[in-house]
Amino acid sequence: MLVRGVKLRDYRNLAEASLELGEGFTVLHGHNGAGKTNVLEAIYLVSTLRSFRTSDMGVLVRQDTEAALVEVSGHDEGLGVSSTLEVRLQRRGSSTRRTATADGKVVRSGSQFYGRVRAVLFTPEDLGVLRGSPTGRRQFIDRVLFARDRAHITDVAAYDKLLRSRNRVLRNEGVGSPAQREDMLATYEAGLSQTGARLWTRRVDLLDALRERFGAAFSAIHGEAGATPEGAAASAESSGSPPTHVPRASLRYGCKLGEGIEPSQRGSALAQALLDRRALDERRGGTSVGPHRDDLVVELDGQPAGDYASQGQSRALVLAFKLAEVQSAGDHDLSPPLLLLDDVSSELDPRRTALLFRTLAEHAGQCILTTTSPRFIELPAQVQAQRFRVERGTVARDETPVG
Repeated sequence: MLVRGVKLRDYRNLAEASLELGEGFTVLHGHNGAGKTNVLEAIYLVSTLRSFRTSDMGVLVRQDTEAALVEVSGHDEGLGVSSTLEVRLQRRGSSTRRTATADGKVVRSGSQFYGRVRAVLFTPEDLGVLRGSPTGRRQFIDRVLFARDRAHITDVAAYDKLLRSRNRVLRNEGVGSPAQREDMLATYEAGLSQTGARLWTRRVDLLDALRERFGAAFSAIHGEAGATPEGAAASAESSGSPPTHVPRASLRYGCKLGEGIEPSQRGSALAQALLDRRALDERRGGTSVGPHRDDLVVELDGQPAGDYASQGQSRALVLAFKLAEVQSAGDHDLSPPLLLLDDVSSELDPRRTALLFRTLAEHAGQCILTTTSPRFIELPAQVQAQRFRVERGTVARDETPVG
């Protein structure tokens, strides 16, 4: 969906705000705490039906009010028609009700609403993915897949339910006779192997599709002056000094069962592993193998990026992943998703910031960026861009020349 307009009412500190978006770049600037990230969060809420900052929907409703509204309008390129999507949050005591509508009709299934506005998000917190837990990295992959394939949402939910059920049986919680226990484990393991194989395959296919673009994007963002996405060299440090080394950025899917198993064999391989580890899992009280134990492996020169990447390199790696995601949309006959970049230019020196924005200009479609000052967002001259000032919960178009 090509987004044309965004309207907010009583969302966090924004009493009333509206933005008209072009097809290029929109820069939101203002002091910290003004509400810039709140705008991105609201758009992301319409895209995914969740916040990227909290699981408590109640805090999204402006203080001393009972309801919040986020409206996103634009052109649905898949259907060839204009469309308006809304998410309403109604706070009642300690609970908050969320209602999603598409063109005035309530959408009751989250999976049918999710991804109508496809958004790729970067926040400074994403830097923690590389050094954080495998759980965070798995969720990082799955968020990409949710926007591409609604079946993945259903499979993740089904897999999690089957996993919890198997774990309860392993711990003998509410289980009957040994024969019943055996039958239940066999049933849950059959479901886990079938559903898990689909999750496994989608994740592998995604990283295979992103790998080459990811390496090139990292080189372009973190490379030498004059580097191009096709053959740029990447420096090892985030300072402005000339680069002395060219680290190679790579990513792959780290499967506990091995990385050479063919797609047609993954279900049977997982089923056998679950059976083989049943005694171990009984002693531990949990399932030790499956997609819930796998990992996203990001490396620089063959070394774990979480252990060896500098702060600037970490930021460039995460941004490279996002750019590869945007670029690969065309492989699925999808228009480029809306790119949401929160405080993207911090931690990068001026030269690499310029490389980043040049790369964005070449490959991104619609893009919304936040910054404390528009001077930090130096887009190429040919790029269509507009600016909005966010100040004390208000949003206003800014026509003031930069510089």
